[in-house]
Amino acid sequence: MADEDFADVFAFPDYSLSSKLLTLSSGSDSQFFNTDILNSDKSAEGPVTVKPANADTDGFFKLPDSLLPVDLNETDEIDQQPVPVPETLHDINLHDLDVFDDTWILKSKPAEIEFEYKTWDGFLVPDIPQPAPLFITEAGPGTYDAAIKHPEDPLKIRSAEGNVIQTSPYLTALLGLAFGRGSVFYTWDANKSSFTPNLDKMRLSGYSLQVLQGIQQCCLECGNTTRFLSTYVQAIYTTRPGAVRVAIAKEVDMALLTIQKILGTRARQIRSLLQLKSLVQPVQTVLTYFKTLILKVSKTKTDERALSLIFEEAQLQEHSNALLSEVMREVLSRVSTPWTQFAEKWIGVRTEGGVHLTKEDPGTSFVKVENIQIVDDSGVKADELDYALDGERMPTFIPSDMALVIFETGKTLRLLREHHPEHPICQTELISQSNPPPFKWYFNWKSIECFQEEVRKYERSLSTSLQGRVTEKSTTSQQTSMTNIIPNEDRILQFFGRGETELEGQLLASIAALDKAPATISEEDDLARLLNDNLFKEAAVVEQDTSNFSPHWSLIPYYSFGPLIAAQARVINREYMKLLFSAHHLRDHLSLQKQFHLLGNGVFCSRLSHALFDPNLDTAERQTGVALSGGTMGLRLSGRDTWPPASSELRLTLMGVLAESYLPSSPQVIPSKDGKYELPGDISFGVRDLSSEEIDKCLDPGSLEALDFLRLLYKPPAPLSPVFGPVILLKYDKIFRLLLKVLRMLYVVEQLYRDAIARTSGWHHIDNTSLRFRFEAHHLVTSISAYFFDTGIEIAWKRFEHRLTDIENDLSKSDIDPRETRILGPDELREEHERLLDHIMHTLLLRKRQQPVMKLLEDIFSLILKFSKMARFEASGGKGSKAREISCRTLYDAFKKKVDIFITVCRALQEKGGLKGKLLARDIMTNEGRRDEEMKEENTIDRLLIKLEMSGYYGRLRN
Repeated sequence: MADEDFADVFAFPDYSLSSKLLTLSSGSDSQFFNTDILNSDKSAEGPVTVKPANADTDGFFKLPDSLLPVDLNETDEIDQQPVPVPETLHDINLHDLDVFDDTWILKSKPAEIEFEYKTWDGFLVPDIPQPAPLFITEAGPGTYDAAIKHPEDPLKIRSAEGNVIQTSPYLTALLGLAFGRGSVFYTWDANKSSFTPNLDKMRLSGYSLQVLQGIQQCCLECGNTTRFLSTYVQAIYTTRPGAVRVAIAKEVDMALLTIQKILGTRARQIRSLLQLKSLVQPVQTVLTYFKTLILKVSKTKTDERALSLIFEEAQLQEHSNALLSEVMREVLSRVSTPWTQFAEKWIGVRTEGGVHLTKEDPGTSFVKVENIQIVDDSGVKADELDYALDGERMPTFIPSDMALVIFETGKTLRLLREHHPEHPICQTELISQSNPPPFKWYFNWKSIECFQEEVRKYERSLSTSLQGRVTEKSTTSQQTSMTNIIPNEDRILQFFGRGETELEGQLLASIAALDKAPATISEEDDLARLLNDNLFKEAAVVEQDTSNFSPHWSLIPYYSFGPLIAAQARVINREYMKLLFSAHHLRDHLSLQKQFHLLGNGVFCSRLSHALFDPNLDTAERQTGVALSGGTMGLRLSGRDTWPPASSELRLTLMGVLAESYLPSSPQVIPSKDGKYELPGDISFGVRDLSSEEIDKCLDPGSLEALDFLRLLYKPPAPLSPVFGPVILLKYDKIFRLLLKVLRMLYVVEQLYRDAIARTSGWHHIDNTSLRFRFEAHHLVTSISAYFFDTGIEIAWKRFEHRLTDIENDLSKSDIDPRETRILGPDELREEHERLLDHIMHTLLLRKRQQPVMKLLEDIFSLILKFSKMARFEASGGKGSKAREISCRTLYDAFKKKVDIFITVCRALQEKGGLKGKLLARDIMTNEGRRDEEMKEENTIDRLLIKLEMSGYYGRLRN
């Protein structure tokens, strides 16, 4: 067989890519029916045959032949075809090749012409005999073979035992082997999962075994790899383990199809081993890399981890192989499609097909729905279904801050859909009309710049549409424009009241209009185009364009997804924040916490203090045979021995304290007929669940923890839940618990003055120690309470209110430049709210690292309570004794020692502290071009020291 004829044997079948893609896109849900039943033209017999009237008449509305009535008496069984498995794009029937030409059997075949070595001397003087060739290469392959087989082996090649075979069949077999096809020379061994040679030590005339072993091994490995990849694609298409793995299999399938077509086209051009090697080597490089990639991906457990692995592989190929770098970029873009589509649906830039994701669903991708256990300070546990970010299912190339923005944006959008389904941004038509750019990878600065411009246009268009749909007039005009999408009203099919001729005309007009529509042209697959253009180019030619350089791979996810995520977050956060301030009265709920949890309402503090501590009020305690008086009742903590009070006492004494003390933050709020304002939230007094140790401390009315059971119960409305999280409510409760103790201490030190100097007091002989104790206790408690309320709470709260005013003013602006104004989301507002409470707790010595200081302060308060109990006994007429005076002196000595230690610790905190600036993390995706304001945690303990020891009294005591 001639060399130019061997390629005709190796022919790859031509497969239509469009038909394969159509079959693949149908998936497992496609249903195929036997159309032979519908095409049956057998005449119906019997009474059960259904035949409409005028079915055989001619006309436009004649029943098509394929829909003629079916003979229901036919007994033939109707076999339905099973749901097909998606077909592979490449040829999986890699049959063995017939590499030999059997035309030599024909007697009429002319003898092959032997080629001769031509020289210039023989051409000039043809009659003179030519001398023998000087070099062995000039003598032809026969001489080289003879030298190899010579017993003495003069060339030292050691290939005498090799079997010489024909050149054309061997090259054909090697080319088929490179793409997984067997032949008479190579057979597929299923047990070894590899091709094995059928003839040992094959070689061609003019080549040694060592030369051929290299090209043979290259083709063998390439064929094994091809079989492996083909088997992988078939297995993935059958099992369908996940969207990302199916996408990887689709890319491998496309690569095999493209390489199969390339080999089938270039096979006719192969004339030598060098040409064969130049054809197989690039193919082997690509297929071997795909095999390595698949082996790595198979070890991953989730689609997101597989996607992260492909991103890392694409990054590694950036500067190693130009072709593989381009191939991996295309693979990354294709494989990321399932994840990007879900992310688009989650943040609202893509319409969700079918049913929206709700809290009753198990969750998808990086969003999971789980029972979030909320544990309050009282120990009460509550389970609530809510969305949660599954960090394990988020690809690693997505930064943590971007992942959090994606999750919170989608969560805020679903809060809008849940509580305000009529809001324009919840309508998918409005989003689609604004033409949001898709989520995709952008690998160079030019495409990134174009993408950012598209994002700006989308944000402007969406903001304009939202502002235009506020009024009823704009809503009406928008509905009119939606109606005008149909260009001609006459084209609407009206079946009733119209004749056959008129309906026929409308159908023909509709068909003609559809015929004028431009036909969709399926473009060539990008991966196929990439392999066709660059697979056999030299490395120097496949270099990337240096003028269109790419950013660093760590920045590519930011610039590919960040602008659209930030734009969508700004729009959704702005609309939700507007509703928080206007429809849900966020300022009123925050003011409620300030007045009650932080004791910022003077009327509430006065009424609560009298209701809890005033011994002159009527008791609410039930006594046998004694009726309750109709006067003002209180718990009378400082004037009773039984404790704690019953629940009925709490209801009687605290009834109406909250409603009658509340002052609205807005002056436009009108009170009800009885002069009371409606509370903006469901807030009430409650009883805290305590541990056994805490309960033992509450049983003693003289202990500092006697009121630890009392708490304020507040449950924010569902739309405000992002701002009032469970952690924030716990911190409010912790602050209220401390401030209630401070309120009690203020009442106690004021009562000491009344016990000492009141006319009705029976304490006539007050010793010097008691006077000093009374004065110093009053000074200490009032100084600490002033520091807590003025410095710790009021200053920080005013700063927070100014921040709320700025946010509200920014939301009221009609045109906002995102590069100049930062729109906070509800979760970011919750973070600022939490930072406010952290700052207050830091000033009130409630942080975890400040527990020893707080314990020291509580010990001081306990000593004052013990002294007040003695003073109350003396004021009630009890006679003093020398032992009681010794006890008072002991308490005073312990009090001075504790106060001295407390002031020393405060001085140490002052020297160690100073200003600790904590810079907020800037959102990289917003491209605001400015730095956020610094939230400084100021160490204000020096102000407490000034209040306590401005005159240096305690310093002189130590000296």
